[in-house]
Amino acid sequence: MTEDEKLLLNLKKRKRDALDKVMKEYTPYVSVIIYNIIGNVMTKEDVEEVTADVFVGLWKHADSLDREKGTVKAYLGAAARNCAKNKLRQVSVHQELDERMTSENPEPMAYLEQKEKQNQLIHLISTLGETDSELFMRYYYYDEKISKIAKITGMNASTIKTRLVRGRKRLKEMLDNEGRRL
Repeated sequence: MTEDEKLLLNLKKRKRDALDKVMKEYTPYVSVIIYNIIGNVMTKEDVEEVTADVFVGLWKHADSLDREKGTVKAYLGAAARNCAKNKLRQVSVHQELDERMTSENPEPMAYLEQKEKQNQLIHLISTLGETDSELFMRYYYYDEKISKIAKITGMNASTIKTRLVRGRKRLKEMLDNEGRRL
């Protein structure tokens, strides 16, 4: 029985530690998907709220998951996309953008430029590949320690450090090639 099958079985049995394990392992993955959909029009708190909704949905519907239809990761990816799109439908984009531009930043253009840079960086990070993207999000976005990332991913700490260094170099090259700076 694979690790994913064990995890799914434990979720169906309503074992709380299975949900904790899924959340530790897949929160960065789910967050990136959600951020790519709603991050440019909603706050970080909204992204975190939708992320939590995805895991609550997993817990509520665990008994209906079928391992032959896909993995836990595939389910979470689809659920993240659907929850993020539903959140977008609930919010009036123009009203939200106007409120945030006036309340958080007296300079609307500076605000928009900052959001564009954030979106650009997230997009570039997502092009690094699934593993490197996850490492970047865990280390830089969630401020997780390398030792914790190593434990969760099963990778060697020095390997993670090397991948982060190489990833930063690749990001810099991509930015330089496009003539942009963050």
